[in-house]
Amino acid sequence: MPVTARMADELGDQCFPESRLACWVHLVDNAVPLFDWLLDTGATVLFGSCDPTTADPAVIDHLRGRGALVLAETPERHADLLARAVAWRPTEVSEMGGELIAALVRAGCPPRAAMESTTTGIHRIRAAGSLPMPVLNWNDIPFKQQVEHRFHVAEAVWTAFSALTGIGLLGRRVLVVGFGNVGKGVAERARALGALVTVAEPDPLRRVAARLHGCAVAEHAAQAAADAEVIVTATGIDGVVDAAVLDRLPAGAVVVNAGHAPTEIDLAHLARWPSRESRPGVVEHHRPGGRTVFVLGGASPLNLAYPHASLGDDLWDPFNALMMLGCAWLLDGSWRDAPPGLVDFPEREQRRLAELMLAERPPAHAEVITVADLAPVTDDPAHALREVVGAHLGRAHRGHSIAHSTLAPGASVPVHHHRVTEETFVLGAGSGTAILDGVPTPVTAGQVVVVPPGVRHGFVAGERGLAFWAVSSPSWSADDHHADDHGEVAE
Repeated sequence: MPVTARMADELGDQCFPESRLACWVHLVDNAVPLFDWLLDTGATVLFGSCDPTTADPAVIDHLRGRGALVLAETPERHADLLARAVAWRPTEVSEMGGELIAALVRAGCPPRAAMESTTTGIHRIRAAGSLPMPVLNWNDIPFKQQVEHRFHVAEAVWTAFSALTGIGLLGRRVLVVGFGNVGKGVAERARALGALVTVAEPDPLRRVAARLHGCAVAEHAAQAAADAEVIVTATGIDGVVDAAVLDRLPAGAVVVNAGHAPTEIDLAHLARWPSRESRPGVVEHHRPGGRTVFVLGGASPLNLAYPHASLGDDLWDPFNALMMLGCAWLLDGSWRDAPPGLVDFPEREQRRLAELMLAERPPAHAEVITVADLAPVTDDPAHALREVVGAHLGRAHRGHSIAHSTLAPGASVPVHHHRVTEETFVLGAGSGTAILDGVPTPVTAGQVVVVPPGVRHGFVAGERGLAFWAVSSPSWSADDHHADDHGEVAE
């Protein structure tokens, strides 16, 4: 996360021991840089999970290991934990979902300032009544709407969908409920993956936009539910997929949430039917007449509910940095110049983050090899061999591999050949003899030996030993490594 790291460096070491910040968000691994930065500010921080089903146990353990107070248990205890967070009386709140901010306002103990980042949260905060304090609203800013909502969520949702179900979207009938920026991104990505997409949207202007994007349209989800093989909520509104919609879904339909919380789907109605977990993260509900409905990720936002590691960390990187800026606004008292109510995140800061994102994001193919990546092929004291670039890294097929060999004095690499692979040896230290098709050739540091396919070759180290890099093209494979047919050894 280069943008996050850059922002942490720019904010520098700050100390806010007087602040009691409640961070009521998704406790996922890509937010750990933000969490660690908050703990380093000296503020007293309470961490709570806005959705217990998305909380990563490893993240909770990490925070508790740093001495932080963490409220994140089972969904059944969520209301109790929310009440505990209210009783904690935070002076500032950074939230996803608005429930803690709204509860504090209704309880008559609002924080001095707050920050909210979701459509659901903005709805809840507005419903709580007049706000006596400023609330930084970064949900509605162009940077989040046009980047995170439009692209990040859709990419992660459909990646998780295929990982959980083992099925693709090609030719499948997908119903997307809502055509805000999240719904638009989900629908566009589904169409790109070959789905036949219908959009359910009550706003006629958005229905026109959906039709111009190549989607069929309906005013209400219930009107199109009977044909939906997959239904995805993307509204941020509670109960948008209600009993009427669920009862119309065909047998085998898959229910997915791309909004903020599982409350977008009527889980109480689903609970009336017998159910079982058919695969990890997939629960099948058996309706009368054998019409099974599958629900993914407990109806939590699928990009966060599965796996316990959010998808698309590189796309979330600038928003981690944005939250750092927002939390700094909360902690350093910048909010004192803002009026009560929802406050827009400054445009100049959005542009700053966009510039950092463009400047800092490495090419997709760039990789950094560290000592930890070196795979030991042999640990023989006479011949230490490490593969630096190769299949052990678990990445896509490579056109080459690179290995490093160190031979003790007198040690040898037995003569062998490759039918397909060409090898290039760059001698880095020491000296010795290269055996090339039975002919011994003295070699020393600084020389390069190129061995075409089919040439029998081996090495013998001199009295100072021998070290070299071996570059194989295509990538080295045991299937193409053939011991010398004549029983010859390098000696």
